[in-house]
Amino acid sequence: HYVVRNAAWNSHVAQGQTVSFGFQADSGAGGTMASGFSVNGAAPATNTPPALPALSIADAAIVEGAGGDHQLTFKVDLSKAAATPVSVHFATTDGAAVSGIDYTSQSGTLSFAAGETTKTILVPILGDSLPEANETFTLALSAENGATLSRAQAVGTIINDDPFPTTNHTSGWLSTQGNQIIDASGHPFQIEGVNWFGFESSTLAPHGLWTRGYKDMMSQMKDLGFNAIRLPFSSDTLHSGSSPNGIDFAKNPDLQGLSALQVMDKIVDYAGQIGLKIILDHHRSDSGAGTSGNGLWYDAQHSQAQWISDWQMLATRYANDTTVIGGDLHNEPYNGVWGGGGANDWAAAAEQAGNAIGAVNPNWLIFVEGVGSYKGESYWWGGNLMGVKDRPIELNSSDKLVYSAHDYPNSVYPQTWFQQPDFAQKLPQKFDQMWGYIYKDGIAPVYVGEFGSALADPKDGPWLDALTAYMSGDFNNDGASDIAAGARGVSWSYWSWNPNSGDTGGILGNDWSSVNQNKLNYLEFG
Repeated sequence: HYVVRNAAWNSHVAQGQTVSFGFQADSGAGGTMASGFSVNGAAPATNTPPALPALSIADAAIVEGAGGDHQLTFKVDLSKAAATPVSVHFATTDGAAVSGIDYTSQSGTLSFAAGETTKTILVPILGDSLPEANETFTLALSAENGATLSRAQAVGTIINDDPFPTTNHTSGWLSTQGNQIIDASGHPFQIEGVNWFGFESSTLAPHGLWTRGYKDMMSQMKDLGFNAIRLPFSSDTLHSGSSPNGIDFAKNPDLQGLSALQVMDKIVDYAGQIGLKIILDHHRSDSGAGTSGNGLWYDAQHSQAQWISDWQMLATRYANDTTVIGGDLHNEPYNGVWGGGGANDWAAAAEQAGNAIGAVNPNWLIFVEGVGSYKGESYWWGGNLMGVKDRPIELNSSDKLVYSAHDYPNSVYPQTWFQQPDFAQKLPQKFDQMWGYIYKDGIAPVYVGEFGSALADPKDGPWLDALTAYMSGDFNNDGASDIAAGARGVSWSYWSWNPNSGDTGGILGNDWSSVNQNKLNYLEFG
């Protein structure tokens, strides 16, 4: 005699059905155990637990506005009402939009009571009146309880509603006229850029991509007011068979599998999308840190002919893209001589390279840096342009030449002029002597391609005050502009965007996201 003791199973057996059991002897004490059964030859139905509801979060967007009194609303839905409470954790993550600057970060737990199917998460938006690209951040769900996750991440978009200025923004090719860089309509244009290095190093890509997406990085540059990127590279960047490294491809998925040159294409393409200009800078011959070790634009493994050929290749590659406005021919050729002939005559080499570029791309600006010393007068590497007075660069296209200087403070090297008690008052005369006269005398435009400081040395602040005043057109540091109305001052690119510059640090903090506002305050000129 056998008794069915599982009432739930027994409830599925109707009167008159045939029930079959199979048994197997148990080797232990106590008799037998059932090993299977069937109802009318088939296994009976079982009671399965109901499926959990699914959580999903939707993307959201909002017009930025000028104040901080509005919020972006994210909607979170359950696919169906639950019989028991449901909870899920949420948290924001920066993208191009940065918490504390563009929005207020949020995190916490969202709870649904039994029967509820819709909840919202509010993220405060910090509006401003700055023209900038649209910015995004993400809001992610995790640690769900009582439900599954169907769509766990949403994108929040802050839509710019501030018009971009027309006074220093251009979409066409640039040329020169006197000491002014001018746009295609003849309006003065001032480069207000930032250096983003890394292509010239062993990573073969701009630095910081190990922690952020390149689009986020570049959008932030645009948002902070920069209109151009000086992009250093090496000769080996263009020829290396190695793949770029130091990139988090989860954050930069479209860079996966690309060569260094193809990564450069991506940087250029996105710069064009958001209105940034690119200046390509031949920083060194082999891949590494700093300028070429021999202070020249060639070495035993990289000939001058290859250097010129590389420039022609790049000029041809970007010939139809107004995003790339020109080439800084070589970074800090400090062991070059200015004129006189010979293998190390930098003025002659720059002329040859500039004309070779012009032959394949007549639209580019040609940036020519200074040397380290001229007639016994030493200055910052790349900053000594005294020789222009005696031996100017003469290009076939006379309206494409820009002279480029570098200038640095006492903390980078304690130059003799910084040791005088009144050094700050005398700095404008030093700028005049080394490179400023080119602009003041209307010879050509001047571009200070590198300047920067960690602002830890007490002498650096007065230097930066004097330099930024000079570049804005205040040549004697008396608080008044000395240039004609409507003209633009000396162009510039700050060194650097990267926080990992040992001499100066960067605009970004070591987290590659936060901004050094003190440095930006100095750059609010011109």
